[in-house]
Amino acid sequence: MGRHTPPPVTIQPDPAFPEAEHRERLARARFAIGQAGLDAVVCVAPEHLYYLAGFDGHTQFSLQAFVFGTKTPEPTLVFRDVDILNARESSWVADMRVYHHGVDDPVALMAEAAREHAGPQGRIGVCYDSYALPGAAALRLVAALGERTTDATKLIESLRIQKSPRELDYIRKAGAIAQAGLAGLRIAMVEGLSELELSGAIESAMRVAGTEYSAMPTWLSTGLRTRGSHRTPTARNLKRGEPVKTEFAGVHRRYHAVTMQTLWLGRPSKEAAEAYDAALEALRAGCEKVRVGNSVAEAEDAAFGAFKQRGFDVGLHARFGYGVSAAYPPSWLEGFDITRESGERFQANTSFVLHTLMPSADGYGILIGGAYVLTEKGLECLSGGDLALAVA
Repeated sequence: MGRHTPPPVTIQPDPAFPEAEHRERLARARFAIGQAGLDAVVCVAPEHLYYLAGFDGHTQFSLQAFVFGTKTPEPTLVFRDVDILNARESSWVADMRVYHHGVDDPVALMAEAAREHAGPQGRIGVCYDSYALPGAAALRLVAALGERTTDATKLIESLRIQKSPRELDYIRKAGAIAQAGLAGLRIAMVEGLSELELSGAIESAMRVAGTEYSAMPTWLSTGLRTRGSHRTPTARNLKRGEPVKTEFAGVHRRYHAVTMQTLWLGRPSKEAAEAYDAALEALRAGCEKVRVGNSVAEAEDAAFGAFKQRGFDVGLHARFGYGVSAAYPPSWLEGFDITRESGERFQANTSFVLHTLMPSADGYGILIGGAYVLTEKGLECLSGGDLALAVA
Protein backbone atom coordinates (compact mmCIF):
# COMPACT_ATOMS: atom_id res chain seq x y z
CA MET A 1 0.00 0.00 0.00
CA GLY A 2 1.18 3.59 0.03
CA ARG A 3 0.21 6.93 -1.37
CA HIS A 4 -3.07 6.94 -3.19
CA THR A 5 -3.58 8.08 -6.77
CA PRO A 6 -7.12 9.52 -6.93
CA PRO A 7 -9.46 7.86 -9.42
CA PRO A 8 -10.51 9.82 -12.52
CA VAL A 9 -13.76 11.06 -11.01
CA THR A 10 -14.78 14.71 -10.83
CA ILE A 11 -15.69 15.69 -7.28
CA GLN A 12 -17.22 18.99 -6.24
CA PRO A 13 -15.42 19.88 -3.00
CA ASP A 14 -17.75 20.78 -0.15
CA PRO A 15 -15.58 21.64 2.86
CA ALA A 16 -17.20 23.08 5.95
CA PHE A 17 -14.16 25.32 6.52
CA PRO A 18 -11.54 26.90 4.27
CA GLU A 19 -8.13 25.26 4.18
CA ALA A 20 -6.62 28.28 5.91
CA GLU A 21 -8.73 27.67 9.03
CA HIS A 22 -7.67 24.02 9.16
CA ARG A 23 -4.01 25.00 8.78
CA GLU A 24 -4.36 27.52 11.62
CA ARG A 25 -5.77 24.73 13.82
CA LEU A 26 -2.91 22.45 12.75
CA ALA A 27 -0.38 25.15 13.65
CA ARG A 28 -1.90 25.38 17.16
CA ALA A 29 -1.84 21.60 17.44
CA ARG A 30 1.83 21.46 16.44
CA PHE A 31 2.70 24.11 19.01
CA ALA A 32 0.72 22.29 21.73
CA ILE A 33 2.32 18.90 21.12
CA GLY A 34 5.76 20.49 20.93
CA GLN A 35 5.20 22.13 24.30
CA ALA A 36 4.20 18.71 25.64
CA GLY A 37 7.46 17.17 24.42
CA LEU A 38 5.94 15.24 21.54
CA ASP A 39 7.24 15.04 17.98
CA ALA A 40 4.16 13.54 16.30
CA VAL A 41 0.56 12.61 17.10
CA VAL A 42 -1.87 10.01 15.76
CA CYS A 43 -5.48 11.27 15.97
CA VAL A 44 -8.24 8.69 15.54
CA ALA A 45 -11.49 10.28 16.80
CA PRO A 46 -13.76 11.28 13.88
CA GLU A 47 -14.35 14.70 15.44
CA HIS A 48 -10.59 15.29 15.53
CA LEU A 49 -10.19 14.20 11.91
CA TYR A 50 -12.99 16.61 11.03
CA TYR A 51 -11.53 19.46 13.09
CA LEU A 52 -7.97 19.19 11.78
CA ALA A 53 -8.30 17.54 8.36
CA GLY A 54 -11.87 18.47 7.41
CA PHE A 55 -12.54 14.77 6.82
CA ASP A 56 -16.31 14.26 7.12
CA GLY A 57 -16.32 10.54 6.52
CA HIS A 58 -19.03 9.16 8.84
CA THR A 59 -16.85 6.05 8.92
CA GLN A 60 -15.76 5.85 12.56
CA PHE A 61 -16.51 2.11 12.47
CA SER A 62 -13.37 1.72 10.33
CA LEU A 63 -9.84 2.39 11.53
CA GLN A 64 -8.71 5.81 10.32
CA ALA A 65 -6.18 8.39 11.46
CA PHE A 66 -4.82 11.89 11.00
CA VAL A 67 -1.07 11.91 11.63
CA PHE A 68 1.11 15.00 11.89
CA GLY A 69 4.46 16.07 13.30
CA THR A 70 6.11 19.20 14.60
CA LYS A 71 8.70 19.30 11.82
CA THR A 72 7.08 17.60 8.81
CA PRO A 73 5.37 20.15 6.53
CA GLU A 74 2.28 18.16 5.48
CA PRO A 75 0.06 15.81 7.53
CA THR A 76 -1.16 12.34 6.56
CA LEU A 77 -4.70 10.97 6.42
CA VAL A 78 -5.18 7.18 6.72
CA PHE A 79 -8.54 5.60 5.92
CA ARG A 80 -10.32 2.82 4.06
CA ASP A 81 -10.15 2.94 0.24
CA VAL A 82 -13.93 2.86 -0.31
CA ASP A 83 -14.14 6.28 1.38
CA ILE A 84 -11.80 8.11 -0.99
CA LEU A 85 -14.59 10.19 -2.52
CA ASN A 86 -15.70 11.35 0.93
CA ALA A 87 -12.13 12.40 1.65
CA ARG A 88 -11.68 14.23 -1.62
CA GLU A 89 -14.99 16.02 -1.12
CA SER A 90 -14.33 17.27 2.40
CA SER A 91 -10.61 17.23 3.20
CA TRP A 92 -7.75 19.49 2.15
CA VAL A 93 -5.03 16.94 3.04
CA ALA A 94 -2.89 15.88 0.08
CA ASP A 95 -1.13 12.86 1.60
CA MET A 96 -3.96 10.32 1.66
CA ARG A 97 -3.01 6.71 2.39
CA VAL A 98 -5.67 4.05 2.03
CA TYR A 99 -6.09 0.38 2.82
CA HIS A 100 -8.35 -2.34 1.46
CA HIS A 101 -10.44 -4.16 4.06
CA GLY A 102 -9.22 -7.70 4.69
CA VAL A 103 -6.11 -7.22 2.58
CA ASP A 104 -4.06 -4.36 4.03
CA ASP A 105 -3.21 -3.58 7.64
CA PRO A 106 -4.47 -0.13 8.75
CA VAL A 107 -2.50 -0.28 12.03
CA ALA A 108 0.72 -0.80 10.08
CA LEU A 109 -0.11 2.21 7.90
CA MET A 110 -0.80 4.36 10.97
CA ALA A 111 2.41 3.26 12.66
CA GLU A 112 4.46 3.85 9.51
CA ALA A 113 3.08 7.38 9.16
CA ALA A 114 3.72 8.08 12.85
CA ARG A 115 7.37 7.01 12.57
CA GLU A 116 7.82 9.17 9.48
CA HIS A 117 6.42 12.26 11.18
CA ALA A 118 8.23 11.68 14.51
CA GLY A 119 11.68 10.89 13.19
CA PRO A 120 14.06 8.15 14.38
CA GLN A 121 14.05 9.04 18.10
CA GLY A 122 10.83 11.01 18.18
CA ARG A 123 8.21 10.74 20.91
CA ILE A 124 4.72 9.92 19.62
CA GLY A 125 1.33 10.80 21.08
CA VAL A 126 -1.67 8.61 20.27
CA CYS A 127 -5.28 9.50 21.06
CA TYR A 128 -5.90 6.21 22.85
CA ASP A 129 -8.92 7.46 24.81
CA SER A 130 -11.36 7.33 21.90
CA TYR A 131 -14.35 5.20 20.98
CA ALA A 132 -12.84 5.03 17.48
CA LEU A 133 -9.83 2.99 18.57
CA PRO A 134 -10.72 -0.57 19.62
CA GLY A 135 -8.59 -2.11 22.34
CA ALA A 136 -7.07 -4.70 20.04
CA ALA A 137 -5.94 -2.01 17.58
CA ALA A 138 -4.55 0.11 20.42
CA LEU A 139 -2.49 -2.83 21.69
CA ARG A 140 -1.12 -3.41 18.21
CA LEU A 141 -0.17 0.26 17.92
CA VAL A 142 1.66 0.06 21.23
CA ALA A 143 3.48 -3.04 20.01
CA ALA A 144 4.42 -1.34 16.74
CA LEU A 145 5.57 1.95 18.26
CA GLY A 146 6.92 0.67 21.55
CA GLU A 147 7.57 2.86 24.57
CA ARG A 148 7.76 5.95 22.37
CA THR A 149 4.02 6.58 22.78
CA THR A 150 1.87 8.40 25.30
CA ASP A 151 -1.79 9.36 25.36
CA ALA A 152 -2.54 12.69 23.63
CA THR A 153 -6.35 12.66 23.68
CA LYS A 154 -6.93 15.51 26.15
CA LEU A 155 -4.22 17.59 24.53
CA ILE A 156 -5.87 17.44 21.11
CA GLU A 157 -9.40 17.73 22.50
CA SER A 158 -8.51 20.96 24.34
CA LEU A 159 -7.84 22.66 21.01
CA ARG A 160 -11.54 22.44 20.09
CA ILE A 161 -12.97 24.14 23.19
CA GLN A 162 -12.85 27.74 21.93
CA LYS A 163 -14.76 28.22 18.69
CA SER A 164 -14.07 30.30 15.61
CA PRO A 165 -16.71 32.72 14.25
CA ARG A 166 -17.65 30.16 11.58
CA GLU A 167 -18.06 27.43 14.17
CA LEU A 168 -20.31 29.65 16.30
CA ASP A 169 -22.38 30.37 13.21
CA TYR A 170 -22.85 26.65 12.60
CA ILE A 171 -23.83 26.07 16.23
CA ARG A 172 -26.42 28.87 16.06
CA LYS A 173 -27.89 27.28 12.94
CA ALA A 174 -28.05 23.96 14.77
CA GLY A 175 -29.88 25.76 17.60
CA ALA A 176 -32.51 27.06 15.19
CA ILE A 177 -33.01 23.51 13.92
CA ALA A 178 -33.43 22.21 17.47
CA GLN A 179 -36.04 24.88 18.15
CA ALA A 180 -37.96 23.61 15.13
CA GLY A 181 -37.88 20.13 16.67
CA LEU A 182 -39.25 21.44 19.95
CA ALA A 183 -42.03 23.25 18.10
CA GLY A 184 -42.85 20.03 16.22
CA LEU A 185 -43.21 18.18 19.52
CA ARG A 186 -45.57 20.79 20.94
CA ILE A 187 -47.82 20.48 17.90
CA ALA A 188 -47.81 16.68 18.01
CA MET A 189 -48.66 16.29 21.70
CA VAL A 190 -52.10 14.74 21.73
CA GLU A 191 -53.47 11.92 23.86
CA GLY A 192 -52.90 8.45 22.47
CA LEU A 193 -49.75 9.17 20.47
CA SER A 194 -46.89 6.78 21.17
CA GLU A 195 -43.43 7.82 22.28
CA LEU A 196 -42.17 6.64 18.91
CA GLU A 197 -44.61 8.92 17.10
CA LEU A 198 -43.71 11.87 19.31
CA SER A 199 -39.99 11.41 18.69
CA GLY A 200 -40.80 11.05 15.00
CA ALA A 201 -42.49 14.45 15.10
CA ILE A 202 -39.31 15.99 16.55
CA GLU A 203 -37.06 14.34 14.02
CA SER A 204 -39.33 15.08 11.06
CA ALA A 205 -39.54 18.77 11.96
CA MET A 206 -35.76 18.97 12.28
CA ARG A 207 -35.19 17.17 8.97
CA VAL A 208 -37.43 19.67 7.24
CA ALA A 209 -35.42 22.43 8.95
CA GLY A 210 -32.19 20.92 7.58
CA THR A 211 -30.69 18.78 10.32
CA GLU A 212 -28.05 16.14 9.79
CA TYR A 213 -28.14 12.95 11.86
CA SER A 214 -27.06 13.38 15.46
CA ALA A 215 -24.33 11.60 17.39
CA MET A 216 -26.85 10.30 19.94
CA PRO A 217 -30.47 9.21 19.61
CA THR A 218 -33.57 11.24 20.36
CA TRP A 219 -34.32 10.35 23.96
CA LEU A 220 -37.98 10.57 24.85
CA SER A 221 -40.16 9.13 27.60
CA THR A 222 -43.67 9.70 28.95
CA GLY A 223 -45.50 9.21 32.23
CA LEU A 224 -43.55 7.47 34.98
CA ARG A 225 -40.90 6.40 32.44
CA THR A 226 -39.61 9.98 32.71
CA ARG A 227 -38.01 9.14 36.06
CA GLY A 228 -35.16 7.33 34.30
CA SER A 229 -32.39 8.96 32.27
CA HIS A 230 -31.43 8.32 28.64
CA ARG A 231 -34.69 6.58 27.77
CA THR A 232 -35.29 5.79 24.11
CA PRO A 233 -38.91 5.98 22.89
CA THR A 234 -41.23 2.98 23.00
CA ALA A 235 -44.74 2.14 21.80
CA ARG A 236 -46.18 3.44 25.08
CA ASN A 237 -49.05 5.90 24.48
CA LEU A 238 -49.22 9.34 26.07
CA LYS A 239 -52.10 9.91 28.50
CA ARG A 240 -53.67 13.15 29.64
CA GLY A 241 -52.10 14.49 32.81
CA GLU A 242 -48.68 13.04 31.94
CA PRO A 243 -45.32 14.60 31.04
CA VAL A 244 -43.18 14.16 27.96
CA LYS A 245 -39.46 14.39 28.69
CA THR A 246 -37.06 14.64 25.78
CA GLU A 247 -33.45 15.31 24.86
CA PHE A 248 -32.26 15.68 21.27
CA ALA A 249 -29.94 17.71 19.04
CA GLY A 250 -30.21 19.84 15.95
CA VAL A 251 -27.12 19.37 13.78
CA HIS A 252 -25.53 21.62 11.17
CA ARG A 253 -22.17 20.77 9.61
CA ARG A 254 -21.76 18.23 12.43
CA TYR A 255 -22.09 20.95 15.09
CA HIS A 256 -24.72 20.03 17.66
CA ALA A 257 -27.20 22.08 19.67
CA VAL A 258 -28.60 19.81 22.38
CA THR A 259 -32.05 20.61 23.73
CA MET A 260 -33.80 19.20 26.80
CA GLN A 261 -37.35 19.86 27.88
CA THR A 262 -40.23 18.44 29.88
CA LEU A 263 -43.74 19.31 28.72
CA TRP A 264 -47.16 18.34 30.05
CA LEU A 265 -50.33 17.11 28.38
CA GLY A 266 -52.98 18.63 30.60
CA ARG A 267 -52.35 20.21 33.97
CA PRO A 268 -49.46 18.78 36.01
CA SER A 269 -49.87 17.73 39.62
CA LYS A 270 -48.92 20.12 42.40
CA GLU A 271 -45.83 18.01 43.16
CA ALA A 272 -44.72 17.99 39.52
CA ALA A 273 -45.20 21.76 39.17
CA GLU A 274 -43.09 22.31 42.29
CA ALA A 275 -40.31 20.08 40.93
CA TYR A 276 -40.38 21.95 37.61
CA ASP A 277 -40.15 25.30 39.42
CA ALA A 278 -37.19 23.99 41.43
CA ALA A 279 -35.40 22.78 38.29
CA LEU A 280 -36.04 26.10 36.54
CA GLU A 281 -34.85 28.13 39.53
CA ALA A 282 -31.68 26.03 39.72
CA LEU A 283 -31.01 26.47 36.00
CA ARG A 284 -31.37 30.22 36.33
CA ALA A 285 -29.12 30.34 39.40
CA GLY A 286 -26.40 28.39 37.59
CA CYS A 287 -26.66 30.51 34.46
CA GLU A 288 -26.09 33.65 36.53
CA LYS A 289 -22.59 32.39 37.30
CA VAL A 290 -21.69 31.49 33.72
CA ARG A 291 -19.35 34.34 32.85
CA VAL A 292 -15.99 34.49 31.11
CA GLY A 293 -13.30 33.86 33.72
CA ASN A 294 -15.55 32.32 36.36
CA SER A 295 -14.85 28.79 37.50
CA VAL A 296 -17.32 26.19 36.29
CA ALA A 297 -17.58 25.01 39.90
CA GLU A 298 -19.26 28.33 40.81
CA ALA A 299 -22.01 27.67 38.27
CA GLU A 300 -22.73 24.15 39.44
CA ASP A 301 -22.56 25.20 43.09
CA ALA A 302 -25.14 27.93 42.40
CA ALA A 303 -27.47 25.53 40.61
CA PHE A 304 -27.18 22.81 43.23
CA GLY A 305 -27.44 25.37 46.03
CA ALA A 306 -30.87 26.35 44.74
CA PHE A 307 -31.93 22.70 44.95
CA LYS A 308 -30.58 22.35 48.48
CA GLN A 309 -32.52 25.41 49.66
CA ARG A 310 -35.71 23.59 48.65
CA GLY A 311 -34.62 20.41 50.38
CA PHE A 312 -33.98 18.37 47.23
CA ASP A 313 -31.26 15.71 47.07
CA VAL A 314 -28.62 16.88 44.59
CA GLY A 315 -27.00 13.45 44.69
CA LEU A 316 -29.53 12.41 42.04
CA HIS A 317 -28.14 15.03 39.61
CA ALA A 318 -25.20 14.05 37.40
CA ARG A 319 -23.69 17.43 36.47
CA PHE A 320 -24.71 20.93 35.53
CA GLY A 321 -23.27 20.86 32.02
CA TYR A 322 -20.72 19.77 29.46
CA GLY A 323 -19.19 20.98 26.22
CA VAL A 324 -20.80 20.20 22.86
CA SER A 325 -19.24 20.73 19.47
CA ALA A 326 -18.86 18.90 16.17
CA ALA A 327 -19.63 15.25 16.91
CA TYR A 328 -20.15 11.76 15.54
CA PRO A 329 -21.65 8.63 17.10
CA PRO A 330 -21.60 7.39 19.76
CA SER A 331 -21.37 10.70 21.67
CA TRP A 332 -21.95 14.43 21.26
CA LEU A 333 -20.01 15.31 24.43
CA GLU A 334 -16.93 17.49 24.12
CA GLY A 335 -14.07 17.38 26.63
CA PHE A 336 -15.26 20.35 28.72
CA ASP A 337 -16.84 19.27 31.99
CA ILE A 338 -19.00 21.77 33.90
CA THR A 339 -18.85 20.26 37.38
CA ARG A 340 -17.66 21.21 40.85
CA GLU A 341 -14.75 18.77 40.44
CA SER A 342 -13.62 19.99 37.03
CA GLY A 343 -11.20 22.81 37.85
CA GLU A 344 -12.03 24.46 34.51
CA ARG A 345 -12.93 28.11 33.92
CA PHE A 346 -15.40 29.51 31.43
CA GLN A 347 -13.79 30.92 28.30
CA ALA A 348 -15.15 33.17 25.59
CA ASN A 349 -16.44 31.60 22.37
CA THR A 350 -17.36 28.24 23.86
CA SER A 351 -20.47 26.08 23.43
CA PHE A 352 -22.09 23.74 25.88
CA VAL A 353 -25.20 22.22 27.45
CA LEU A 354 -26.57 23.46 30.76
CA HIS A 355 -29.31 21.46 32.40
CA THR A 356 -31.06 20.59 35.63
CA LEU A 357 -32.85 17.38 36.53
CA MET A 358 -35.25 16.82 39.40
CA PRO A 359 -37.73 14.08 40.33
CA SER A 360 -41.16 15.07 41.57
CA ALA A 361 -42.61 13.71 44.78
CA ASP A 362 -45.21 11.76 42.77
CA GLY A 363 -42.62 9.93 40.67
CA TYR A 364 -42.07 11.96 37.49
CA GLY A 365 -38.70 13.09 36.14
CA ILE A 366 -38.24 16.77 35.23
CA LEU A 367 -35.43 17.73 32.84
CA ILE A 368 -34.80 21.32 31.71
CA GLY A 369 -31.88 22.62 29.67
CA GLY A 370 -30.53 23.53 26.31
CA ALA A 371 -27.72 24.69 24.06
CA TYR A 372 -25.70 27.77 24.98
CA VAL A 373 -22.74 29.74 23.70
CA LEU A 374 -20.63 32.08 25.80
CA THR A 375 -18.95 35.10 24.25
CA GLU A 376 -17.50 38.33 25.64
CA LYS A 377 -21.03 39.73 25.35
CA GLY A 378 -22.38 37.11 27.74
CA LEU A 379 -24.37 33.88 27.78
CA GLU A 380 -26.65 33.16 24.82
CA CYS A 381 -29.28 30.41 24.79
CA LEU A 382 -29.73 28.85 21.34
CA SER A 383 -32.40 26.24 22.03
CA GLY A 384 -34.51 25.05 24.92
CA GLY A 385 -33.17 26.48 28.16
CA ASP A 386 -35.10 28.78 30.49
CA LEU A 387 -38.67 27.95 29.50
CA ALA A 388 -41.83 28.17 31.59
CA LEU A 389 -43.70 24.89 31.97
CA ALA A 390 -45.45 24.19 28.66
CA VAL A 391 -48.93 22.66 28.98
CA ALA A 392 -50.63 21.25 25.89
